[in-house]
Amino acid sequence: MGTNQIEAARWGKYATLLDPELWDYIDQVNAWFPPAIVARPIAEQRAVYNAMCRAFHPGRPADVTVSDGVVAADGRDIAIRRYRLAGKASRAIVVYYHGGGFVLGDLDSHDDICAEFCAATGSEILSADYRLAPEHLHPAAFEDCLAVFEWVAATSALPTIL
Repeated sequence: MGTNQIEAARWGKYATLLDPELWDYIDQVNAWFPPAIVARPIAEQRAVYNAMCRAFHPGRPADVTVSDGVVAADGRDIAIRRYRLAGKASRAIVVYYHGGGFVLGDLDSHDDICAEFCAATGSEILSADYRLAPEHLHPAAFEDCLAVFEWVAATSALPTIL
């Protein structure tokens, strides 16, 4: 069986729809965070996920400045991280909610993505570290995300984008 046939058998109809470089990336992610990990305790999943994110983090672009803060909402503090281009005024703020299915991730896990978005768009990026399930049941994450968005909308003169 040739390489293309092996890949076709492995990935089915998707084998030819994605570039080989993307398949390499998917293989690397699966090596770090294999699908079977969903059967492991949440704390272990988070530790492995965060280690994977650190391993893939290429560093921030040099012209992006970062500052951490909090948004106070209903008696709790929601951690935020702001990304700005040094010496440039932003025309908009993008509110970013990290991935991880409302179970995994934090400000650090998606730090590089936010920094890259800032550098590529020139927009200020504000990342929110919402409460995670299962410790915090729905709608906790939604409430935190909404609180951060409302805070940005109320405190900034710039257009706000989700």
